[in-house]
Amino acid sequence: MGRHLCHVGPVAGAGVHRVCRFSEVPGGGHRHHGPEGLGRAGLIRYGVVGVGGFAANWVRWLGGLEAAGAARLAAAVVRDRAKYAAEVEALSGRGCRVYATLEEMLAEGGIDVVGVPTGIAQHVPLSARAMEAGYNVLVEKPISATVQEARALREAQVRTGRWCAVGFQFIYSPTIQWLREQLASGRLGALRQARAVIGWPRGARYYGRNPWAGRLRQGGAWVLDGPATNATAHHLENMLYLAAAQEGGAIASVRAELYRAGPIASYDTSCIEVLTEGGARLLHVASHALKEALEPVMEIECERGLIHWEAADNSAVIRYADGREERRADPDPDEVHARPLAQVARVAAGLDPAPLCGLAEAEPHVLAIDLAFESSGGIATIGSEHVAQGTAGDGSALACVKGIEELLRRALASGCMLSELAAPWARGTQAVAARGYGSFPGSEALAHALGGT
Repeated sequence: MGRHLCHVGPVAGAGVHRVCRFSEVPGGGHRHHGPEGLGRAGLIRYGVVGVGGFAANWVRWLGGLEAAGAARLAAAVVRDRAKYAAEVEALSGRGCRVYATLEEMLAEGGIDVVGVPTGIAQHVPLSARAMEAGYNVLVEKPISATVQEARALREAQVRTGRWCAVGFQFIYSPTIQWLREQLASGRLGALRQARAVIGWPRGARYYGRNPWAGRLRQGGAWVLDGPATNATAHHLENMLYLAAAQEGGAIASVRAELYRAGPIASYDTSCIEVLTEGGARLLHVASHALKEALEPVMEIECERGLIHWEAADNSAVIRYADGREERRADPDPDEVHARPLAQVARVAAGLDPAPLCGLAEAEPHVLAIDLAFESSGGIATIGSEHVAQGTAGDGSALACVKGIEELLRRALASGCMLSELAAPWARGTQAVAARGYGSFPGSEALAHALGGT
């Protein structure tokens, strides 16, 4: 495994450094043990909700952490044992206890951290139940679809004295932590603008993999699934997190364009502009409706230098205005996905003072998405004359916006919104202020626009 960084750094939005002591973190430094006490060989014990879908990745990553002597999967909730019979057999062979419900797992104990790698609509209710039962939590990103749900989870954290970490994986990486330190130090001066562009083709199989993919709701709960909400959310969160390293990093307003090209209820192409209270401009442009994959790239312009970051190897280069250059590469880029599990295990063991990405760090992403829907006024459908039919890498049908790859490249180079690049199907929108925003949807007009989908 790569390096694990302690939470020593800038306070969000303060532009200064301090060491976060255990007493400052809800539940920090205290461990909840069930009747078995500390796990074997001192390994932090995870209890995870689910073993299929994305949760299967957590099971695999925890296997690697067990081999590294950091943590292990001690318990899992599997509602459908028949469907996951092979997984249950394999887990039982590893000494992992399997339960039919979360309540059973929480009551039995013998775990240190509850993991919630479930669908978006279940993140808050399951995490809150775990904290109410006395456990600390690692929940998959995003926290939730709406600001009111995120606020409810924060209130549960305060009420219970537990903590809740969020699985925005790059925040836990040494490269992003290094960039945050450089921005907080003042050596680069004020952050003026940042841009991230991502093109990940996603076809019919992707949208059919679960009951909420590509949907606005699951049952009665908002999901607001889409590239900026879910698959490419890391790259919006990275910019928000880095902007928060400096004074005035909080969101002031959001202007957004949300589009759909494929046969889904939610959006598959998005362009989101965030203005911070300090005047920085952040631009996130992403699409699933394209043939050619464009791997995530982030460009940051500061008063005294430029930053270029690439997700492929989690590497960054800083080019200062005076000609100096600094580079930082992730020593273990293949381990980036497991880093939240590893660092949270260190917090649970008392080795790190707090999760690198807690609710405070992840909530701005939820606010940005909700305001994006408010600004866009719903989702605009791209006309069929601008959409070609293709085939995704998994062989399923893929809706592709004609020329979208070039538009994404131009957006990265220019910092323009899609409507400003004269895309024939794009439409301009107005910015929406963050101040006073407390519940999604914020207007009857938006509720109507999203209704019945």
